[in-house]
Order: sequence, then structure tokens, then C-alpha cells
Amino acid sequence: MSKAILKIMAVSALSFLLFSASPPDSLAAKGSVAKKAAPGRTVFDLSHAEIFSPVETGPLHYSAFYEGFRKAGEDVSVSMVKVTPESLKGVKTFVFAGPSRDLWPDEIEALVQFVRDGGNLLVLLHISKPVARLTEHFGILVSNFVISQPGDNIAGQSQDFLVTKINKHPLTTGVKKIAVYGTWGLMTEDKAVTVAATSDRAWADLNRNRIYDKDEPVQSFGIAGVAEFGKGKVVVVADDAPFANRFINEADNKKFSDNIIRWFK
Repeated sequence: MSKAILKIMAVSALSFLLFSASPPDSLAAKGSVAKKAAPGRTVFDLSHAEIFSPVETGPLHYSAFYEGFRKAGEDVSVSMVKVTPESLKGVKTFVFAGPSRDLWPDEIEALVQFVRDGGNLLVLLHISKPVARLTEHFGILVSNFVISQPGDNIAGQSQDFLVTKINKHPLTTGVKKIAVYGTWGLMTEDKAVTVAATSDRAWADLNRNRIYDKDEPVQSFGIAGVAEFGKGKVVVVADDAPFANRFINEADNKKFSDNIIRWFK
């Protein structure tokens, strides 16, 4: 598929939602909310209606990944306020893990400048639309269709599979396979590079019936892309599931997540 076609099929942020999410009571009770990050902190966003939490311990939350930053010596917190240049002061790494509400244009502008000035940005997709306009600034285009693959399936499901097409990069050191569970696709351009991709037999499951239908594009789709932008670094992973507590120890997901933490140090 050509870049032009993928750009047309890629998600468009057609409107920016005007509602805001209410903070989970459990987070407030734990005192985990940081309105302004202290110097050197890794900050997980919780201001865009994230479906799962970095501090809750259920199987689909990201607490093990969150703790991975802490074990690596990082000061980790969550933020539930709008992204602004002020809220990003002192932040070293900013993480979007599964946001379901669109970023405002001025939030995108603040994050692009944050990376340009030397910040790290990690985007894990649960829904691709909310972050599509952000990631394209770094040469990483995300799709609005889920990927299926006929081989290396997990429990016989075409949308759950092992990603074994791994390109050499610090993020993939020691990584031979990444287990994904319902992933979007991505493509890189300009100076961004794809570090993990599906097989050449994967298809864009446009109607999400998990069966290949005529005219559905068949090709290799990116699953993880990276970019060095200005003085900073960006990582986009097309599926957030590899970082969930339930799946982080599957395949080489834990190694992959540890490599991301290490690359951002």
C-alpha cells in the first residue's frame, strides 16, 4: 500500500471533544495525582479518558509497567490536568497509555515543543483516533483499522498474534517476538523508523470480522515506530496490550518494555 493510500485511510481527528473525564476516586485516595511534575519525573497521562490505569492492579491495567520505571530509578507520577507547557516543566518522559479522548490542538503543540526541547514521548494505542494528529508530527502515521494475520496466532485468533518481524534498534535488543492482542497498524516516514512489523501476509481487517475479505489490503504493517525529533525521542506502539499486567510477561513483551524505559534514560 502506498503512503498516499495509508494517509487517506489513517485516522483523522475530525473534532475535539469538549467533555473532560472525572478522576477515579481510587487515584485521588492514593495521592497519586500530580498537577505539576517534579524535575526528572516520568508522567503517565490520565486526563484524556484513559480506559485503563497505570496505578491500578487489575489484569488490563499498566501497574507493572509503571513500576518498571520506578525500579529503573525514575520518579513516576500520573497527571490529570490538561497538557500545557507549564504542566510539562520538569518532565523527562510523558506517557499516553490508551487515551480515548482527543488531544486539543494546543496540547499537541505543547507536546511537539516538549519533544523538540529534549523530552521523551511514549504513545501506546488503545484507540488510534485521539493521538493520530500528534504522532504524525513525528513521522509516525497510525491507522483507523485493526490488523489481522494468518500465522503466529495466539489461541487461534487472527487479531491476536506474535510479531516476529523485528528490526535492529536499542528497543529491540534481545526481542524476538512481541505478543499483540488486537492491534492497529502504523507507518513511518521522514526520519522515523519502524522497529517491529507484521508479516507480509497481514491484512487490514476493515470490517473487523477477523476473516480476510476481498479488497482488504494485504501487506506488512508497522507495530512499533520510533523517531528522534529535535533533542527528544518518540516511541509509538500500535497496541497497548503488551504493556498490560495480563500480557506484559507474554513472549518478549517485558524485554521490549524494559528496553523502552532504558532508551529514555
